[in-house]
Amino acid sequence: MRARTERRKFIEIVERIMVRWGYTARDGKVYAILLLSDRPMTIAELAKETGLSRSSISVALSRLVREYLVTCRREGRTKYFTAVPAFLEKFLHQPKEMLEREVRPLEKIVESMIEKSDDEMRFRLEAILSDLKKLERVLERVIRLEEEESEWLTSA
Repeated sequence: MRARTERRKFIEIVERIMVRWGYTARDGKVYAILLLSDRPMTIAELAKETGLSRSSISVALSRLVREYLVTCRREGRTKYFTAVPAFLEKFLHQPKEMLEREVRPLEKIVESMIEKSDDEMRFRLEAILSDLKKLERVLERVIRLEEEESEWLTSA
């Protein structure tokens, strides 16, 4: 009973992590189940295990394979899928993506809004911009640390 509860919790947490990283909950569920599997699984096995349709499993697997989180091996007409544990690698990309896709574009929008605003709105927007600039500096430091850590891991 306890093992089933832990398994369910593991799957839920991996789903949440994956959603936070831009994947779907379905991608996260498939990835989590493959991580826990002691052998490669087929689409049919994953559909039975997850309760999802074969087509939605196939869509999830296509993305996971494309993102190098899952490998695929073919035996005849059957494809077998295996998860690649890559939490650290995926985590290390998050600050850079956040900085490039969200923080810097938002800074530009706020700067443009400041130019067109009245004094009261300008004060609020400048506070927002100040906060974004601080976040940018923190993310840049995290990225530098990650790059140094990555170099250390690859040389070790």
